[in-house]
Amino acid sequence: MTNLMTIPDAIEHLFGIKVARDSAYLKTKATSLERNGLIRVVREKIAHTNKVYLADSEQLTVLHNALVLNAIYPDPKDIKRIFEEPSYRSECVKTVKQILQSRNNIVGVALQSTAVNQLIEILESEQDLFKQKLPNPFTQLPQVALGKNGGLLNVLLAQAASTATLDNLLHAYLSGDWEKSSILITQLDSNVSGAAELKNYIQNQLVEAEEMEDLLEAFLKM
Repeated sequence: MTNLMTIPDAIEHLFGIKVARDSAYLKTKATSLERNGLIRVVREKIAHTNKVYLADSEQLTVLHNALVLNAIYPDPKDIKRIFEEPSYRSECVKTVKQILQSRNNIVGVALQSTAVNQLIEILESEQDLFKQKLPNPFTQLPQVALGKNGGLLNVLLAQAASTATLDNLLHAYLSGDWEKSSILITQLDSNVSGAAELKNYIQNQLVEAEEMEDLLEAFLKM
């Protein structure tokens, strides 16, 4: 079996990423895709350990495509469905278009527009994802850049939720609703652009408001 590749070796071959050094999380995602049966492997017992190898060279294409899709969809079950269910694949293409098309970068990861269009074109076709290699539109795989923060879909949904929270927080603060402001500020994601500064400012204003309220109560008791 010396001519077969382990999953870490295959990831380095495909993406130039040493998972032990650069992204243990990426190896975890690839292992999940192997465990759900999408990526076929063979096992060889050496001494007291089991070595796991890709079953054949075709699995390189499967692994590559699965990790490119995993950049968007963090759940291995979704990725397997894209490979195996044409109707689900068609639905997912709509999401891929919304997320990637007409963008130069996303959550700090640069995109290659030509590769994005080619990726969408293949996903919209009936080409077999077990055999046809997808273009990789990412200059750096988001799994490496984001780590355990999840796939692009999760990150964008979280950002959208944070933006809504930010709008509600501003409205509550400007309306003088300190109780609601203090609740919403705990829900605000500091990674949203400008949110950290606003969060600190409003927290300071809330502290000052509480101190003033305590002072007024003290005067009233005199």
